[in-house]
Amino acid sequence: MRAKQAREMLDMALAGIYTSAASEVSLLWALHQMGSGGGPVFVISNKGGAQDARVRGGMSAVYGPMAAELGAALQLSRPVRLIEQDCDGVTVHAGDATIRARQAIVAVPLAVAHQIAYEPMLPVDRMFLHHRMPSGAVFKISVVYETAFWRTDGLCGQSAAPGSPATLTIDACTDTGVPGVMCVITEGPAARRLGSLDAAERRSVVIGELVDRFGPRARSPLSYHEQNWTVERYSGGGMISHAPPGVLTEFGHTLREVCGRIHWAGTESSAVMCGWIDGAVRSGERAAAEVMAAESVAAV
Repeated sequence: MRAKQAREMLDMALAGIYTSAASEVSLLWALHQMGSGGGPVFVISNKGGAQDARVRGGMSAVYGPMAAELGAALQLSRPVRLIEQDCDGVTVHAGDATIRARQAIVAVPLAVAHQIAYEPMLPVDRMFLHHRMPSGAVFKISVVYETAFWRTDGLCGQSAAPGSPATLTIDACTDTGVPGVMCVITEGPAARRLGSLDAAERRSVVIGELVDRFGPRARSPLSYHEQNWTVERYSGGGMISHAPPGVLTEFGHTLREVCGRIHWAGTESSAVMCGWIDGAVRSGERAAAEVMAAESVAAV
């Protein structure tokens, strides 16, 4: 029984990071990703670890100042369909918009980068990397109550149930606990099963899980909000792409290799904190430095 429970917990841990069944994920990729963050203790820890805190003000606090500085140069709702490059620069085609530049940085998940056409075609190993690093399935659900009643019961709000419709729960309140926000995260095969239900059924089974864990007060939330990232066309699914067995060994060398005038960013390409927002920011800084270095050489 203990071996079965240990296996279920390991499978849930890998599903939680890569939003896919453990059988789909290379152990080498898992070790690479955890090692980039300082080891498994940091990855799974709350206090002082990867799960310690969220950005105050949300993710807009990270991208907002950059967006403000770019002003009208930032164009939204224009998905890129084709990137052409020649000896003088790149031409980016995004719907009815065509942008000409000297260099391009592609900073989307690999599953989304695969949907872009490249002319000329990318080197074979990079193209195969796009084919082989998918994202997974994940629901993120916020259940809002008047207060964080679980705190008054002496509970932290964190629970885990491998394979259930509510794989992981986390107290997502501010320090005040008002309102009370319970975050439910369901990933991998369990998320795919949850997605096969209609909206009313999903709400019913998720609330039922919270009642089982935290008591009858969980039965009457003020509101219920769900986000199925699996079906978001421009995120590609789960929080981080993963490498199935053999992919990192064969094609991992292309994660950061420049392809002519096309540079690659995104958290999967970061050698430090791969898989976290920190890694995504680092990858953008690295790609920007590559572009500036290339332009400096060209100007000589």
